[in-house]
Amino acid sequence: MIQYEPKQWWKVLFDFQRSPVFRTLIVDVLAAGAWAALVVWVEKDVFEFEVPLGPAFLSILGIILGLLLVFRTNSAYDRWWEGRKIWGALVNVSRGLAHQLDAQLVNTAPDRRGLYAEHLASFPELLKEHLRKPRDYDGEHAPNQLLTALHRDVHKDIEAGHLADGARITLQPLLQAFDDVLGKCERIRKTPIPFSYSSYIKQFVVLYAIMVPFALVEEFGYGAVIAAMFSFFATMGLELLATEIEEPFGTDPNDLPLTSIGATIARDVRQILSVPAT
Repeated sequence: MIQYEPKQWWKVLFDFQRSPVFRTLIVDVLAAGAWAALVVWVEKDVFEFEVPLGPAFLSILGIILGLLLVFRTNSAYDRWWEGRKIWGALVNVSRGLAHQLDAQLVNTAPDRRGLYAEHLASFPELLKEHLRKPRDYDGEHAPNQLLTALHRDVHKDIEAGHLADGARITLQPLLQAFDDVLGKCERIRKTPIPFSYSSYIKQFVVLYAIMVPFALVEEFGYGAVIAAMFSFFATMGLELLATEIEEPFGTDPNDLPLTSIGATIARDVRQILSVPAT
């Protein structure tokens, strides 16, 4: 995820190098301007006939398009923010389980601390790789296998007396929380925005861009070229923003920093369990 200082307003404004939407749209915006120039030239200089559409027509379409884009961007951001909350919960539950194990293993089985530290440190990395596989992937489920091993090791240590009998009650909610994190992440990953909705928004934006110069040529003349470029940048930019963040577990510049979060978890659980970093 791109790191920046929100209060540095001007620096953010002109940071085109790290602005994926600006870089992606620059050619398309120029194409929209070229289309508008062609429409204006044909209507005013070739046929001297103007299509009977005015700004009022654009206003009607703009209201509809605006409502659709608001819903689209809100839906995409909700998916991104939910993903961040889930990985935040993973940080908390990993630390919580590490604290519980640290307290119970300090005088019984210190050699088991390293095993649990590696389990907890490995889970975020395995989960990240699992979420970045194709949606229809039907192979080995590494995160699920690790959680199975974690459950078995906990119950094995309870039976061996390394963990107190009451650990079945105190540790079960924390162990279950890992399954909840896994299931919630898979729900987001395997349930994309419906194709028909996403496709319709893109079609509407393109058709709106095509109609803009026809509606503005009478009032603005060649000024419709600038208006068409700004209009296309605003509408398609919002669509591209939504497309980029609706899959929060990927590798796009503004996707969640899963590697960094996983490194934080690995560092913290090893410190809590007093296990040297590998």
